[in-house]
Amino acid sequence: MSSSAPRAASDYAPVKILYIGGTGRTGSTLIERVLGQLAGVFNGGELAFVWKHGISEGGRCSCGNQLVHCPVWQAIFADAFGGFDQVDAADMVRLRKRFNSIHLPLMLTKGIRRRFMRRLGPFPETVEQLYRSIQTVTGSRIIVDSSKEPHYSYILRSRPALDLYFLHLVRDPRAIAFSWRRKREELGFGPGSFMRRRAAVTSPLYFDVSNTAAEVFWSRSPDRYMRLRYEDFVARPIETLKSVGDFVGEDFDISPLFADGSVSVRPTHSAWGNPTRFERGLIPIAPDAAWRAEMPAWRQAVTTAMTWPLMLRYGYPLRAGQLPRPRPMLPSGREI
Repeated sequence: MSSSAPRAASDYAPVKILYIGGTGRTGSTLIERVLGQLAGVFNGGELAFVWKHGISEGGRCSCGNQLVHCPVWQAIFADAFGGFDQVDAADMVRLRKRFNSIHLPLMLTKGIRRRFMRRLGPFPETVEQLYRSIQTVTGSRIIVDSSKEPHYSYILRSRPALDLYFLHLVRDPRAIAFSWRRKREELGFGPGSFMRRRAAVTSPLYFDVSNTAAEVFWSRSPDRYMRLRYEDFVARPIETLKSVGDFVGEDFDISPLFADGSVSVRPTHSAWGNPTRFERGLIPIAPDAAWRAEMPAWRQAVTTAMTWPLMLRYGYPLRAGQLPRPRPMLPSGREI
């Protein structure tokens, strides 16, 4: 897939990756942008989609340039493959579909996961080279990947050179369902494009499957797995991200960036993600409670009925009028 000669694993230091996983619309974009302000941290955004949205479809980096015209990503792809034109992005998209979210219910069995992995061809080796070059070009100690998809993290986990930590980010599924129904411009493609929306049944179903898969894939690796509720991050951003830093062996101190409930954010080089990644300046960190007043009662009821086991597991009250109780964090960063 590349005309450049592969490099030996010994040529590289292990690539530390903080992978934000779970399901979409959990607030991961805000967390990744905040972490991307810290020295030694590279905010890559949703790197699982760099081949499709970033390269094949001409999407934009969060710096504002088209990804293929972004100097940082040009340097990364030159180091990894000799340039964008030396790797077949369309083929990478095709291979990734062989281990896709539609297959998640089947992947809950280890034997079937291994069978799917064997269908991936050169995909795992190619993405490993991409992450290695991100580290080399940016000089970062840690890469934040907010792809969310548990199955993509499983692919990364299979590569010994990738030092992967899984941050399982969860959020009240009713807030997620409400967010999926909002009509928003997809700024990554420019004016006139809109983000994907999910139906009343699809959103909670995806919540159940993705979060269950995240736990199946990772919860038996306590040194590599941490669960975080978005609501707890919003309530205690400095303390929470300090705990995440402890989890990955890094000093995530955002206190110099934080003032009066807002955080100062400069442009980063997120390859893909929520269009809020283009925002800069002072960004408020506040709970998004609009769903409580604006979400139709029937939709709240459908979402609760379909997700209540996980809601209780993650500490969310079934009655919409109640707020989740804050959960303390262990010194290691794991949720109690």
